Amino acid sequence: MPKKLTQDQEALASYVWMLARHRNALARQLADVEQFERDAVAAAAQFGVKQALLATLTGRSAGRISQITSATPADFEAAPQKTREQWRQALDNPAAHLERYSGIGKTVEELDDWNAKHRLIHGGD
Repeated sequence: MPKKLTQDQEALASYVWMLARHRNALARQLADVEQFERDAVAAAAQFGVKQALLATLTGRSAGRISQITSATPADFEAAPQKTREQWRQALDNPAAHLERYSGIGKTVEELDDWNAKHRLIHGGD
């Protein structure tokens, strides 16, 4: 059994764990936003927005825009309002979007991992 941490060690270890979890949640949120951007670029191109304008708006090269539009399936005519609403929610309420990834966990594996790390810091069975 590991040696019990001092109060200062426990507090610092907790910050390490919380910051690592926050970094992971932010990375997952960023991955969503990057996918939303690729989807938006593909949709805009599908609706006739020129690649040069998309490159200027995104700060990416025209070649990268071309790669995105050719690699991203653009079938936004079926549910454009739903897709735009998802983008709008991520833009209007980034905290709620981040919260999706910041919780204790939803799967058994995530809960087990959370419990194991909690025990490492705070002790217990």
